[in-house]
Amino acid sequence: MSCPYSGARPPAAESDEKLGEDINVSKSRMNLQMEVARLRAQLQQAREGSLPMLDFGSPNDFTKFLMGAVTNPGGPEHAQLYRHLLSCFTGADKTFSGFVGVEEFDELIDMAAEAPRKFGFAPQASEMFMSDEERKKARAELFITIDQTRRGKVSFEEFLLWAVEHIKSKVLKGATPWKAGIGRLSLIQTNSAEDFVQFLKEATSSESSPAYTDLYFHLLRTFTDADTTRSGVIDAAGFDGLIDIAAEAPRKYGFAPSAASMFKTDVERKASRAALFSAIDDNNSGTISFNEFLKWAVTHIRGKVSSGARAEYPPATSAENNLPMYDDATSADDFAKFCTAAVANKESQEYEKLYFHLLRCFSDADVERAGQINAKDFDGLVDVAAAAPRNFGFAPQATEMYLSQEDRQNARSKLFKEINTEGSGVISFQEFLAWAISHIKAKVQRGVVPWKTGIGKLSLIQTDSAEDFVCFLKDATSLKAGTAYQDLYFHLLRC
Repeated sequence: MSCPYSGARPPAAESDEKLGEDINVSKSRMNLQMEVARLRAQLQQAREGSLPMLDFGSPNDFTKFLMGAVTNPGGPEHAQLYRHLLSCFTGADKTFSGFVGVEEFDELIDMAAEAPRKFGFAPQASEMFMSDEERKKARAELFITIDQTRRGKVSFEEFLLWAVEHIKSKVLKGATPWKAGIGRLSLIQTNSAEDFVQFLKEATSSESSPAYTDLYFHLLRTFTDADTTRSGVIDAAGFDGLIDIAAEAPRKYGFAPSAASMFKTDVERKASRAALFSAIDDNNSGTISFNEFLKWAVTHIRGKVSSGARAEYPPATSAENNLPMYDDATSADDFAKFCTAAVANKESQEYEKLYFHLLRCFSDADVERAGQINAKDFDGLVDVAAAAPRNFGFAPQATEMYLSQEDRQNARSKLFKEINTEGSGVISFQEFLAWAISHIKAKVQRGVVPWKTGIGKLSLIQTDSAEDFVCFLKDATSLKAGTAYQDLYFHLLRC
């Protein structure tokens, strides 16, 4: 008699196998639940500001770690940095989708910045940006550069690639503490001659690289240090000093000789630099603006790097110099007094602070790092510059001033053409500075009073004194194209 279960598996065996499958499924679900719980706990830590950080005893230990992480991809430092950046990414990935959108990216940057901020190597967002709007706009632009697939979201792979390159550029440049009095206008301070050359190679190989951005701000800082008149341009005499300031970084590592060893007399040195100045002064105006200096300097550095830079001169030292930056006033009255003092005396500390404040606005809006602003970027520049007066109600929001986006763009396009006196299609810092000071001066002369919705441009003239009132009327009646005339127009219209 044949077995009734011949050719079939016993019911007990099938039951055991099904039980085993159920156990495996349960384990998988349990593991998944544990992973989700871990990610949720990590997200909560991020929200509470307790995200696990890279823990080092000193700034020097931290920089050594970063150097090892970016120069040895297979090393333990790189693995630790990888885990830290992954932790930051998963903390910002609120939907657990494996991607972060533009809003989550804003939070991700702050998470990743906690470690360098601990040792002072990165600024607080409040130090770097003049408003929440400026921060969000800057990070949205950065998000677009990282989102290479243009899908509106960034993967961990894309974030990791950007973060490592960003850190590498900072380390090669010389990781030095961020100072509120210097900010992005900090000088290159690499740790060695080899790092200096590597930094310059990366900076001159691609104008879209983080290293080029750092070089841009380094050269902008050297230019402004030489601009002793705070006019936004440098003449032949100032250029002599600019060359020495710009040469401090290569001289530090022995890549450039001292002026004393190059020239026998001061007359010889000045004649040589006057000839170079004439070559850089493209339009023969007798002055050079930052964009002219930037173009020459990058070309000059690229030539030195490509021909093989060698440290063959005695290294030199240089003194550190902090910048007087505008610090937010605590009240509308403080802000009005600051503006009044700034435009009244170009030798004052207030004017110097206003100069660097406007320079910061200009460089933040110069997204192409060309040293000049086109009509498209000018729209953003106006909003960046308006953040401070808007903070105290002295300037309207764009939505209060214009009926539509098209209306705003048309108005700012017209203003751009007025500022671009040379008709070149781009404006230099010199042109922007001259307009901004004139604009602020006109506002001060008529009386700095808060903008009121419902009144807007139809506000009455309220100068602080009889002298200011007479001065305002003189400006208003001398030129119809001037800002003062427009203010008088709206004053009379209101009457």
